[in-house]
Amino acid sequence: MKGHREYKEPGALTRYRRQHRAWVAGMNRQQRLRYRLFQAAVILAAVVIIVCLAVASWMRVPSIPSLDGDGQGNGIDFGGELPEVAKSGRKDGVYTFLVVGQDTAGGGLTDTMILVTYDTKAKTIDGMSLPRDTMINVSTSGKRLNSVYNYNKGSDKDTQVEKGMTALKREVSKLTGIVPDFYIVVQWEAVGELVEAIGGVEFEIPFDMDYEDPAQDLYIHLKAGKQVLNGEDAMGLIRWRHNNDYTVQYPTGDLGRIQTQQAFLKAVAAECLTPEIFLKVPTLAGIFMENVDTDLSLGNLLAFAQLAIGMDAEEDVNFVTMPNQDAGYPGVSMVLPVVDELLEVLNESFNPYQDDITQRDLQVLYRNSDGSYSVTSGTLQDPNLARPRGSGSSSGSGTQGSGTGQTGGETTQPGEGSQTGGETTQPGEGGQTVEEPTQPEEGSQAGEEATQPEEGGQAGGETTQPGEGGGETGITGGGGQTQPPAAGGGDTPVETNENQPAQDAAA
Repeated sequence: MKGHREYKEPGALTRYRRQHRAWVAGMNRQQRLRYRLFQAAVILAAVVIIVCLAVASWMRVPSIPSLDGDGQGNGIDFGGELPEVAKSGRKDGVYTFLVVGQDTAGGGLTDTMILVTYDTKAKTIDGMSLPRDTMINVSTSGKRLNSVYNYNKGSDKDTQVEKGMTALKREVSKLTGIVPDFYIVVQWEAVGELVEAIGGVEFEIPFDMDYEDPAQDLYIHLKAGKQVLNGEDAMGLIRWRHNNDYTVQYPTGDLGRIQTQQAFLKAVAAECLTPEIFLKVPTLAGIFMENVDTDLSLGNLLAFAQLAIGMDAEEDVNFVTMPNQDAGYPGVSMVLPVVDELLEVLNESFNPYQDDITQRDLQVLYRNSDGSYSVTSGTLQDPNLARPRGSGSSSGSGTQGSGTGQTGGETTQPGEGSQTGGETTQPGEGGQTVEEPTQPEEGSQAGEEATQPEEGGQAGGETTQPGEGGGETGITGGGGQTQPPAAGGGDTPVETNENQPAQDAAA
């Protein structure tokens, strides 16, 4: 019949809905309220579970970059074979980082460089400060470690950090046998903001610090003694090297400043590992990402922070300085690693590889009895360093051991492990000895090493060299004139006077 519709049995879902409505309709008002609250709780729990799963998939530790062993690692051309130890495999849960402190007001030099090993299984963090004046095996006239970043970063702003840090990681791998997995470049402004965000840091100032440099808008006025430092105080502390009149300064020069920075970083770590600080993580993360260049994602950083929960900064966070001695280069203040001591420290606390790091994994310069230089392994990059130079012209050498101050007056070179009164035994020389290298007093140093121009500006107090692609350089701050790199690497690194009160307090 027209218009007749065939009856269909309702589906299971339809029947359930009808029964559910009838059941709810039979409730009184109080029962209905409790039921609605129960529904809301179930929905909220489901949302929380979904969010947690999403965060867990985002907040994870990164994969360790692979090193293929043919001179290529993490997209980096290391200029030859990787350290042999890097091919032995990795320890589970151990990550390495190169943390760099950069001061754009001072020309962008990487005066603070720390190799960090984070063992997430043992819950330990170890940091080794690499002195900015470390002499490295390069062909250019500028041979200080802190000049590597600026020299190699190039002129393209989009790739400067990647290029500069790639080159710096390569040099660190030659010094330590460890190829850092990741890098973190921190602008000093971030330190002040982070300290403010965590409510200040208690720290004992070693002595009165008074320094002013209007050109950098830098004013440091701190009294000796224990106090809670705000952000501005913290920035002044880590940048200070001496007072304007030089009546107060670190007795060991920049090595003394490194020790203060290490102690301050440990105090900051103690504050950041307190339970209440995790309520401020979103704020800290925002400050960090605005002032930091890194190849880690925010999710990676938060995952590492989560793994640090329960750590004791006093027991589980430790800093040392690379064991070092005067390089003995005539008229120039530079240091060289003490290889035997360095290997001991590396294998005890920093080595992420299965095998021990040995001397063959390092390309470290050492000084011969005639004043020439050789390298522990690999090729000497600057042939001019192989020329005899006599006993050098510096005074007051010694071994700098693990951030504890300078010791003695004698230095031991790689492969010997024993000191011979007042003389230095060289590797492979059959007991050949050299005169004790000397170092000038802080007030009479020949000055900072030639470094390369900062994009859009030059390093104050430093002699700059043409970057990639050449180009002229002008007069630098601090009274030094610019000079091009010496042909063929040059005999002596180009230097200018470091002792300019308006420039040399900045990091």
